[in-house]
Amino acid sequence: MRRVRIYGPYEHGDTWRVHFVTGSGRRGRKTTYETFATRVAAEACITAARDEAQGVTVRHAVDAFLEVKRERGRESTTIENYEHRLWRLLGLPGNSARPIRFVAGRGEELYRASIGTAAGDTHINGLNVGKMWGRFCVKQKWLKLDPFADVEPVGQKRKGSEKERLNVNQSRKLEAYCFADLRDMNRVLTYGYMMLGKRANELVQVTAQDLDDDGWLLHIRKAKTEAGEGGIAVPEMLRAMLLGLAEGKAPDARLFTRLDGEPMSRFVARDRVRAVCKAAGVPVVSPQALRRTFTDNAGRQGIALRAIADMTGHESTAVTQRSYIAREVVDAAAVERNFKVLAGGRK
Repeated sequence: MRRVRIYGPYEHGDTWRVHFVTGSGRRGRKTTYETFATRVAAEACITAARDEAQGVTVRHAVDAFLEVKRERGRESTTIENYEHRLWRLLGLPGNSARPIRFVAGRGEELYRASIGTAAGDTHINGLNVGKMWGRFCVKQKWLKLDPFADVEPVGQKRKGSEKERLNVNQSRKLEAYCFADLRDMNRVLTYGYMMLGKRANELVQVTAQDLDDDGWLLHIRKAKTEAGEGGIAVPEMLRAMLLGLAEGKAPDARLFTRLDGEPMSRFVARDRVRAVCKAAGVPVVSPQALRRTFTDNAGRQGIALRAIADMTGHESTAVTQRSYIAREVVDAAAVERNFKVLAGGRK
């Protein structure tokens, strides 16, 4: 392991700089600088650098954290979720090769940089994963302090019924765009989320053999809950689109894949859906938002809450009503029932 000498912190304009010298000799010596907004952050970096296990990179620390979670039996989707959030929060792959000391004292800076246009729930959950990772690094003695421990999240989590979704006109506009090319995988995927209301990870796992009864039935083999597994009816236009994707594929081949033919993750699916929404000229939303769009549209059609819960794979109707159907849809359904009562109908 090469020796590292640390100098500083020194004032550098309106910032503070720490000077690292690795190796020895004129040719074998490498000099790097790290700049911090405050002296406190610079000193925290120095303390961590002197006490940490030298040679551990940010990427190494992320991979080690994920491996521990795998060994403890976490679901593959959970591991995938952790990895995605940490890559965003820590600025990977750009910061992958940096020594672990790079994150010391930079928790707030990294979090703010990661927010971008992400929804409040997304970046707040990302910060929570970052704190788990930070505690892990401290336990491994790679860092002296968790860089995210004192970072406060920006904004607040929204109630499910208040989260983003498309309205009726936007849904129709997106539908028309998807219909313009029935064999475009990304459009089929996007339309599938809007018309089936399935979770992101459930739809990307379907294979050619999961299309049954000439495409009128789609089997969901693996879902988040047992209620989400089983066969679901496929709308006529979506049936034609799915059959087009399945044509010529082996029975166990995925309908939705990456460009290299490998299985598509839910995060790739999210990016594809957002790209389709942008091209269609509607609000750029995620598969989860299209899932809420599905529940809203089903509610507007007067479909019973229990039936909507079954279609979306919810074990409880309370989850559907509280977190998925917009408040105005619930209110409209209540008004409609009231009119039926006044007109002599059943409650």
